[in-house]
Amino acid sequence: FAAGGLLTAIPIIILFISLQKELVSGLSSGSVKG
Repeated sequence: FAAGGLLTAIPIIILFISLQKELVSGLSSGSVKG
């Protein structure tokens, strides 16, 4: 268990969750820009 690896993964996980929320809200509202 490496603390450095965990500290590096935390921001990535937060970014992934925030992006997922944006995708879900975008799809539900029907404002998908492509």
